[in-house]
Amino acid sequence: MFRDSYKPLTATGLDIYGLSTDSPKANTTFKTKQNLPYPLLCDPAATLIQAIGLKKAPKGTQRGVFVVTKEGKVLAAEPGGPAATVEVVKKIVGETSGQAEGGAIEKVGERADAAEGDEAEDKKVADTAAEVADVAKEIDGTPKPSA
Repeated sequence: MFRDSYKPLTATGLDIYGLSTDSPKANTTFKTKQNLPYPLLCDPAATLIQAIGLKKAPKGTQRGVFVVTKEGKVLAAEPGGPAATVEVVKKIVGETSGQAEGGAIEKVGERADAAEGDEAEDKKVADTAAEVADVAKEIDGTPKPSA
């Protein structure tokens, strides 16, 4: 589903990543077979997956969506299948309310300012996400996205 919504979502300024406990080789094979336009991050120890609440005991993971602003504010963290998670992101950027793409970035910023929660915990999770992403990129050679 994110594959099919990749262009309109990234046109709003979002970056999209997949995350799994699979190896870089397995993720590369999956990405190729599924024709995914976004990078897949590898978290074999499930460090980030556990931090964002999508780890199932003992070794499983639960599908879900986790949306973080570049400032580290968590906008969404919830389980769900492919269609439901895409809808969560579309609501965040304002696509489902008919906003133009230019207004979507503003909508994300407004949600970040209005969102409730523990900012220190959000920052810790975002930092863990950034660390896992950096390590995954080094391992599988994915180029770092420009800021």
